Amino acid sequence: MGTKIEEPQISETSLDPDNVNPQPSVMERVEELQANLAAGFPSCMKTMVRSNVRHGFWLHLPMPFCKLHMPKHDATVILEDESGEEYKTTYIAERTALSAGWKAFSAGHKLVEGDVLVFHLVSSSKFKVYIVRAFKSNKVDGRFGSLDVNVDAKPIRSVRMKRRKRTSKRAKCLELLPLNHAQDNVENNSLMVLDTKNERLVDQSDNDSKDLSAGLFDGIRSLASIIDFNEVKSIDSFVITVNGSGIDSELSEYHKIKYYELCCSQNSFLHDHLLKSISSKLAAEIITQTVNIAEAVKGCKLSTFQADYSLWDKTLKGFELLGMNVGFLRARLNRLKTLALELQEAVESERHRVSLEQDHMKEEKKSLEMKLVKLKEAMHRLDAEIENLKANAERHEFIFQEEVNAAW
Repeated sequence: MGTKIEEPQISETSLDPDNVNPQPSVMERVEELQANLAAGFPSCMKTMVRSNVRHGFWLHLPMPFCKLHMPKHDATVILEDESGEEYKTTYIAERTALSAGWKAFSAGHKLVEGDVLVFHLVSSSKFKVYIVRAFKSNKVDGRFGSLDVNVDAKPIRSVRMKRRKRTSKRAKCLELLPLNHAQDNVENNSLMVLDTKNERLVDQSDNDSKDLSAGLFDGIRSLASIIDFNEVKSIDSFVITVNGSGIDSELSEYHKIKYYELCCSQNSFLHDHLLKSISSKLAAEIITQTVNIAEAVKGCKLSTFQADYSLWDKTLKGFELLGMNVGFLRARLNRLKTLALELQEAVESERHRVSLEQDHMKEEKKSLEMKLVKLKEAMHRLDAEIENLKANAERHEFIFQEEVNAAW
C-alpha cells in the first residue's frame, strides 16, 4: 500500500464550564492523538468531571461541535472504543448531550475524574472514542499485586502513545487496576462492571487482594445468571434486580410476565442502565408503567387520540432519561402516531371529496326536479291544447256534414 499523505486535522474542543483543565502531560497526549487522527473527520475532546463518571447519567458534548456536526434531532449514537467494542447511546439534541448508554460506557471503561476523551466522528452517528488517562502507573502486568501504584489512586487506564509514521498510526490502551479497586467498589455499591454489548460480567484478577475481595467476587458470580439475560430461559429464571436487590415482590404477576415478554423481545433487561440513585419502589413503578404503556400501544385503534400518543411518548421519554431501555417502544409509538395521522388525513381528504361530490349531486338533483316540474306543466298545457283540437275537429266535422246533408 502506498504512502498516504494526510491533510491537516481540524478539531474542536469543549468551551463549556464542565470541561476542566487537564494536566499538561495529559493535554500533550490529547493534542498528539488528535493530530494523528484521520483527516476529513471532525473531532472534539471532553475532560471528565465528577458528574460524568460517578453520579451523573449525562455527558454534555461541546455545543459548537454539536451545532456543526451532530443531528438536529434525538438519535442513537454509537461509541466505539479502541478495542472495537460498541456501545449504544442516545443523543439528546436539545441538550447536546449523550444520555442512555453513557453510564454503561463510563462504568465499562472505569473512567475517573480528569480522564480526557477524544471523540472522533467517523460517521454521522458513530464516534471512535480514545481515552487518555489522567493517572499512569509504572508497571503493567494485569495483576493487582504487581502494580506499583499509590493505594489512594483511582482506577486507571493509561494510554501509551507511539508516534506514528504517515503510513501507519495507531493508539494503544492498557487496562490498569489498583489494589484498592475492590474497596472502591464496596464503597460505591458497584459490585460489577458490565459490557453493554453482550451484558457479560467482566472478570477481574484478585491476586494479592484475594482475602479482601473474595466475598465481593463471590457475590458477583452469584449474580451472573441474573445479569446475563442470555441465561434466562423461562419466566421461572427471570429475576428483576435493581442495584443488587430483587424487586419481583414489588410487581404483580401480570406485570412481571408482560415485562418478561418485553425483555425477551429485546434480548436484554430493559432496566439494566437505570440510575443507581433510583429506589426499588420507583424502579418497580417505572417497569409497571412501561408495561401499561406497551399494552396500551398494543390495544391502539385508528380512532385513538393523538393526545394519548403524545402523553405515552412523553412518559417513556422521561423513563429513557432515567436509563430505561424504551427506545423501541417510542419508535413504535411514533410509527403508529404518524401512520394514524396519515390515514386520518387520507380519510378526511376522501370524506371532503365525497362531501363535495354529494353536494354537487344534490344541486343537480334539485335542478333536475325544477326542470321536471316545468316539463310536467308543459305536458298539462299540451294535453289541454290536444283536447281543444279534438273538440274543434268534431265541430268542424259536424258543420261539414250539415253542408253535405243540406237540401238541393
